[in-house]
Amino acid sequence: MKRARKVHPADAANAETLARAVRFDVALFLGTGRYARASAPTLEAAQIEAARLVAENPSPFGHRLPLIYGVTAEGRAALITAN
Repeated sequence: MKRARKVHPADAANAETLARAVRFDVALFLGTGRYARASAPTLEAAQIEAARLVAENPSPFGHRLPLIYGVTAEGRAALITAN
């Protein structure tokens, strides 16, 4: 019998923040102190913006992945993770 994994309190807080997000910010690191940024009202739109930023800013060092954050009305932010 497989036991269900207990959710870590930090993961629960992150999920709660993402559920209350009013916008999603996208950041792509370009180099020392430089970022390409975009904002979107939904996660799906943010993923499209992330793809656009990657296409507009090619890297000679390989594929870079942008970071997507959900931001609440109070200004709290949580990173969108792959899982």
